[in-house]
Amino acid sequence: MKFLAVMLTIILGRYKRRSQRVVSLSRAATPQSYLHWILLILCMLALETFLLLLFRWESGIFVLAIELMVLYIYLENWSPSDLTGKYYQDWCRGDFQASWLQLAGLLGLNRTDDVTDCQSAHYAICQQYIFLSLTGFFALLFWFVFLGIPGLFLALWAGWQLQRRQKKRLLLAAQMVIWIPARALGFTFFIVGNGVSAFHQLKKPHADDQGISDWLFRIALAAVGEESYKQYKLGGDCGVDQFRHLAAEEIISLNRLIRRSAILWLVMFGLLTMLGVETPLY
Repeated sequence: MKFLAVMLTIILGRYKRRSQRVVSLSRAATPQSYLHWILLILCMLALETFLLLLFRWESGIFVLAIELMVLYIYLENWSPSDLTGKYYQDWCRGDFQASWLQLAGLLGLNRTDDVTDCQSAHYAICQQYIFLSLTGFFALLFWFVFLGIPGLFLALWAGWQLQRRQKKRLLLAAQMVIWIPARALGFTFFIVGNGVSAFHQLKKPHADDQGISDWLFRIALAAVGEESYKQYKLGGDCGVDQFRHLAAEEIISLNRLIRRSAILWLVMFGLLTMLGVETPLY
């Protein structure tokens, strides 16, 4: 049922941008306090117990409808914003401040009008783009596959907790919840991108000491190409046309990398379903 629900969600147009109405509904339906999360956990336990005890094949449509509704509300697109749209056009014109102001607010970055370093602005946008793709799509899909709807809400809680960054023990638990699908996504970048360059980042012994966002971004850049990662490490004058062209190519490549990774995950999910490897949780 879970694979069918995911595919129906994609077919229903979720490969496009979510409508503002759905985005508003998702935000309104996401708990915003620890008490609300506790109440949600209790409701989920009751619902799972009810489904496991009373489920019959005749009730499959009912279960599918619940999964489809939850996925449609909470599962974001595999990318949080369209980097290849106006952001890309502004960047190609050399108007990096317009590019920054276009997406900084949408991606949750500190939106300021005095950004003077286009290289820092570009990498900040791309890093946040990769991280939000992880927390908004890949982590939710990962835990939904293994734990059903409770797993999806577990990933939602982890993303919420990482944004608040309060209560150290809960923060560590949230980081672990996100870290597992982040590792899987890092290996996916290795498979669908430049494997040689990405593998060098995967095997670095100090990778686990870096933040999840920074670690995953380094692998994504390496998967795009060794030249992109070298430019990121060495830095340089962001006003040079060579960097502008390189960054424009990175925008296209990162967008393609995320889409390829999403397709691979869906294919793997389908194979696991056909092999009968599926959690009993709904």
